Amino acid sequence: MSGGARIAPFQWADYFETGFGEVDAQHHKLVDLVNALAQRAATGSEIQPAELSHVLDGLGSYALHHFTAEEALMVRVGLDERHLRSHRQSHADFVAQVEEMRHTADPTRAVPVLYRFVSSWLTFHILDTDQNMARQLRAVAAGSTPAEAFEAAAGYSSDPGNTALIAAVRNLLGLVAERNSELARINVSLEQRVAERTAELTTANQTLRHTLDSLQETRDRLLEADKLAAVGQLAAGVAHEINTPLGYVASNLGTLREYAERLLALVDTADRLAAGGRNADAWTAARDGTDLDFIREDLPTLVAESNRGLGQVSDIVHALQDFASAGPTETRQIAPAQMLNEAIQATAGTRQPGQEVVRSYATLPEMAVNPTLLGEALKALLDNAAKALGSDQGTIVVRAWRQDESLVVEVEDDGCGMDEATRGRIFEPFFTTRPVGQGRGLGLSSAYRIVHRHGGRLDVSSTPGKGSCFRVVLPLSPSP
Repeated sequence: MSGGARIAPFQWADYFETGFGEVDAQHHKLVDLVNALAQRAATGSEIQPAELSHVLDGLGSYALHHFTAEEALMVRVGLDERHLRSHRQSHADFVAQVEEMRHTADPTRAVPVLYRFVSSWLTFHILDTDQNMARQLRAVAAGSTPAEAFEAAAGYSSDPGNTALIAAVRNLLGLVAERNSELARINVSLEQRVAERTAELTTANQTLRHTLDSLQETRDRLLEADKLAAVGQLAAGVAHEINTPLGYVASNLGTLREYAERLLALVDTADRLAAGGRNADAWTAARDGTDLDFIREDLPTLVAESNRGLGQVSDIVHALQDFASAGPTETRQIAPAQMLNEAIQATAGTRQPGQEVVRSYATLPEMAVNPTLLGEALKALLDNAAKALGSDQGTIVVRAWRQDESLVVEVEDDGCGMDEATRGRIFEPFFTTRPVGQGRGLGLSSAYRIVHRHGGRLDVSSTPGKGSCFRVVLPLSPSP
């Protein structure tokens, strides 16, 4: 038990002494134990199982030595059998109660019970039964018979005030111990409630953080959609403004070519008419001065290059118009595997020899989409993967599977990959990493816009030198 007790309701005094040294020594130890338990009861400090076992072992040792010594003393002096029988029974009851406390269901709440037990023993046995024994021992020693000593001790009346006061102190400290134990249980309950509330708040914070992240992602997507819408409007306006003069230039270029061919034919006629004539030399000199042979050779090349340039401008205009398209106004049911296979077949010419496409499709239901537009988006992803491989050998993996109520399509390559800065701009209109003239920067941005207008999303993950993976997530059922 703990040392240096500040509360000691029982101080060793003359009224504890029986006059028999070995008996009084054992009583003194019991008084010290009662005071130690009173200190523990007053402070509310719980007794642990190992400590309780130690205390009970001490009480067992006390019973073994003290009771043996007392009973031997009473037998040796020859006290009345009536007293011996009741005294032995009280000793047996003490041992039985000690053993019962060893099996208490909750050792940590044993202080009130243990304190009341030993203080009761102190009050009703040591201050009563043992004092009665001492009086009989002294009477027999003075010449009384055991029966006379027993009868005289039976008529002895102890001070009721002392008995009541000792019982009151015992009950008071027992009540304090019970209240402290109850406070300890309340404290444990409060700690459990605080822990539960803390866990609830932690869960709520995690949910709130997830919601905020989701809102931030939604905000970013809305901003991206607004930006694409603005660029789409601009692209539609630019395409319209370019398309009209482009038609003029294409038409006029065709007319100019026709006119040039007529003029060259006229020159050929002039050559025949002037041959051998009076002005043949003058015509030849004038003809040579215009470098007509070079013009005849170069003119078709210039017209062809101009037509190719117009064709490129026309392609750009069409791309702008496609980018500005209102989206999937018409949809039809189609098998995703069919749409993917058609896109792979359509982009076969963009892949170099040794570049392999690996298909990995799960069983997929048909879905309502605009197959033309969505096919263009898939072709843009496949074309981008082929360009990421360059002229090297490599693999493009096309995966498709159902995830809850969504279709997931991945186009992954093991090509050059992208750094973080490029990955952050990959879906911006007109952004490209290709050399000038080899890319318009509208393929991936158009794919992003098409997927978004189908109610889906397009994400990318990439590692420089290891490749990229574009993921399309589309709802299997259109939003109402």
